[in-house]
Amino acid sequence: MLQFGTGMLLRALCAASVDAANRAGAFRGRIVVVQSTPQGNARAINAQGGLFTLVERGLQNGVPVERTRLIGSISRALIADTEWDAVREIAARPDLQVIVSNVTEAGFRLESGFPARLTDVLRARFERLPGGPPVFVIPTELVPDNGPRLAAMVNDVAQGDSRSTAFRAWLADRVRFCSSLVDRITTGAPPADQRPALEATLGYTDALLTVAEPYSFWAIEGDPHQLRTAFPVDLTPESVVFAPDIGFYEERKLRLLNATHTAMAPLALLAGVRTVREAVEHPRLGAFLRRMLFDEIIPATDLPAGAAEQFAQSVVERFRNPWLDHEWRVILTNQETKMRIRLVPLIVAFAQRRGRAPEGLALACAAHLAHLQVPVESLAEASRLPDFVAATTRWMRLLEREGAVGALSHD
Repeated sequence: MLQFGTGMLLRALCAASVDAANRAGAFRGRIVVVQSTPQGNARAINAQGGLFTLVERGLQNGVPVERTRLIGSISRALIADTEWDAVREIAARPDLQVIVSNVTEAGFRLESGFPARLTDVLRARFERLPGGPPVFVIPTELVPDNGPRLAAMVNDVAQGDSRSTAFRAWLADRVRFCSSLVDRITTGAPPADQRPALEATLGYTDALLTVAEPYSFWAIEGDPHQLRTAFPVDLTPESVVFAPDIGFYEERKLRLLNATHTAMAPLALLAGVRTVREAVEHPRLGAFLRRMLFDEIIPATDLPAGAAEQFAQSVVERFRNPWLDHEWRVILTNQETKMRIRLVPLIVAFAQRRGRAPEGLALACAAHLAHLQVPVESLAEASRLPDFVAATTRWMRLLEREGAVGALSHD
């Protein structure tokens, strides 16, 4: 495998999945990591021979879980700016069958440089190993349809190639761009005050200690048989899934986890609550979150009720993780865009199906408008629903008069 990105999410999810498959004897794969930016962990990875410790902390079925695993699936790391010839050499090897990326959403753009580098890697394989086995390119950036979007960017870059027609035909025949969805809350390095105790328990120091929740899920879109032949890491369906269409998993995470985060962030901050865990444990915020999630968000989706409720229960448990300090101020980043994408469709769907405004989502939107000081028109289609606007306006008056905690007493 070739992996673009040295960050903690790929260590906690991709490297951990490959390591588990290797230990089970299902796979014999190693990962060569490529550091594409000046900031990265390539030197630390090489200093430790690719080894790092994964610390999994959280709740499972209500029981606290804390365990450590030594992950050995990374063979080495290369720095793109100084070792690009080595990266191209690996790309031309017949045993390379998977390329994974996580260059962040900012790097997942045509002008960022990553599509050009990936195109050059694929061009090296085309030139030196045109008849080699197919390559699966699996982006993990949190971008909708990330597989086709990356394929389109590579195709755009390839148009400038001197052998454009032949190269693009080879791309279409030999490269499979697979959309994927990753879901694992990963905090990376432990807090400084916890590191000595962890390393004392381990018996060694680790510059790459990686802390994540126990929950881990990776859905990859493509032909399951072909994927399994090249990349047999789907040992357990609750951890890794290969499917011809991953729309269900994308919708499940977007609506039940991401939308709940977006709905709660302004209200929690107005209530003076710092973290997700504190909000779930708060007597009023916690009850509000559960009611909104189960009584309004789930009914507004097209997800099967049983599967949605089971996942929603796991979401609440993940939010209660006693080791996770997930701050609402961080979740609030790009709040306006997230609100339009994640929540507005739910509001419209609920109103159409139930014939009334969702009161919990109206309170969430009132807090959003008050905290960001933006007009109701920023809610796009939801701002054209008279009953919903009336409910949101009523909640805004309550927030102004009684504050967030006081308004919640009317919920």
